[in-house]
Formats: sequence, C-alpha cells, structure tokens
Amino acid sequence: MKVYAEYFEENNLKFRTNTLLQFGDSWDLIGNIVLANPGSAEPIKSLNIDTEGYLKKFYTQYKYKNDFKIGNWYEFAPDQTMYRIKKIFNGEYIGVAKELNGVIQLFNTFNIKNQDLKEAIKQSNINSDLLFSIGIEKYFHNKPTYFGFSKDVLEHDLLRPIAKSIFDNSNSIIKEIYNPCFEDNKFYHPTYINRAINQHHFQWYKNDVLEKLKSV
Repeated sequence: MKVYAEYFEENNLKFRTNTLLQFGDSWDLIGNIVLANPGSAEPIKSLNIDTEGYLKKFYTQYKYKNDFKIGNWYEFAPDQTMYRIKKIFNGEYIGVAKELNGVIQLFNTFNIKNQDLKEAIKQSNINSDLLFSIGIEKYFHNKPTYFGFSKDVLEHDLLRPIAKSIFDNSNSIIKEIYNPCFEDNKFYHPTYINRAINQHHFQWYKNDVLEKLKSV
C-alpha cells in the first residue's frame, strides 16, 4: 500500500485533506471511506515525477481537474487505521481476503490531523477553509463506500451535521448496505472493528455491513 495526501500547516495546526490509498499497480478507483479525522500518518517525502503523473490522471478522471494542485501533495507513511481500512475492503475481517488493486479514497468529517480525536475535536472550533471538505460525496462514483464517523463525532454538535450531510447527500447506490435513515445506522471506526470483530455482539455488523460492502 502506498499513501498519498494533501498536507498543510496553518495556525499551529496540521491538516490532511484528500488522501489516496493505492494498492497494486492500478490507479482505478475501487472504494471510498469516510472517517472522523486524520490521525498519526506522517508525510515522508515529496512525490516523484511518475507519481505526479498518476495523480493528475486520477484527478482528471475521478474529480474535477482543477481540484488537483500538486504543490501540497506528499507520500505518507501508513498508520494502523489505514491497514485496518485495507482489511475492511479486502475481506480479511470476514475471512475471504484477496489482493486489492486500485485506489481507495480516504475522506474525513474534518481535516485536523491529530491522532487524539478528543483533542482534535476541541481544536475544530476554528475558522479555516481547510477544516472541512464540503461535497466529498460527489466523488464517490458509486464505488463501495464505508462510513466510520466514530461515536465522538456523532455526539458533537458541530461535527454530527457534517457527517449527516455527507451520508444524506450520497446517492442511493452508495447507501444500499445501510439504512437510508442516518439515525438508524451504526458508524463504527475501523479501530473499533478491529477490536470487536470476533465478539458475539458484533456478528450482526459483519453480516449486515462488512459482508455486503465486500460484495457490492
């Protein structure tokens, strides 16, 4: 897995906006995931000329061409959440793991990079164009999409409406594996899945969400 993302520093805060997890040798879009906020993954180097070309081609195909500006893109070291995203999409959590080949887009409810979610939420009371990525749902392109907003986001007065807007504005194909009513769903972060996957109370979620996500 290779990780590429936009990275900014502003007012003593770090922001990671668009993030791509790229598997194998393909740059075709194969899935999307929306979580709480960027965590511990760190930029490790600038992009080489070949990767810049792949990113430009990806953004021309799957997003508006003018959305792509190479200056703030870096290669990142993956964090544990990203490895758990891989397990969600390759079927490892339901016992049918296979190799992924393509790109999973990783979006977040808000973009402050801080592995301490509670602290990041406290920091979200700022005025910055980098804080939210409005309208991300139009970039899902009917690919399998996982929503894992996390409990802390869903209980926050500012962030819950953002998460709800992303879900509600996603089209019906994206939401086929979910209840169409936002309030009637459980949106588990990959870290919770990793912890609960073999527990008896979690088996319904494996069958109702993870199994269907893999088969979309």
